[in-house]
Amino acid sequence: MNAVARNRRWGLLGLIVVCFLSIPLHFFYDWTGENTFIGLFAPINESIWEHLKLVFWPLLVWWTVGFIFYKKEGLSFNKWFTAAAAAIFLSMFVIVAWYYIWKGALAVESTAVDLSALFIAVPIGQLVAIHVYRVITPRTLYMVLALLFIAVTGAAFIGFTLAPPDFPIFMPPN
Repeated sequence: MNAVARNRRWGLLGLIVVCFLSIPLHFFYDWTGENTFIGLFAPINESIWEHLKLVFWPLLVWWTVGFIFYKKEGLSFNKWFTAAAAAIFLSMFVIVAWYYIWKGALAVESTAVDLSALFIAVPIGQLVAIHVYRVITPRTLYMVLALLFIAVTGAAFIGFTLAPPDFPIFMPPN
């Protein structure tokens, strides 16, 4: 199986696995008695920012494990992690947009709508990432930007969990 087909299969499988593993991740912080370390990776409240952890960390782990598993079979590190960053960024963007369109613009508050964001965002992110891996020309600049995005976002999740700014995206809804 070539690298593009492997990426496609891994991305589609990740679509399912990440969606369903994100559900228990939502509750890990509470299940562990509000363990601070777990709170760095799982939502500690109902803010939209904290819920982005439900896609960031699982997608990062998924794509990293995939690279480790398949790297000896001809994967491009540059293309793989550029695609991973695309999946993460787009999934997070869709969740934020979904939330603010439904709640802010349409004044709809519904657990079903909130939950559906995950099941819409992850497939969109994964499908775009599969496409990115297939068509992108590997360039060091893309990989550096992708890894920088991942590192800065991961650091922001840790920092803003410990000291959230006073902005609406970091505040739980009333």
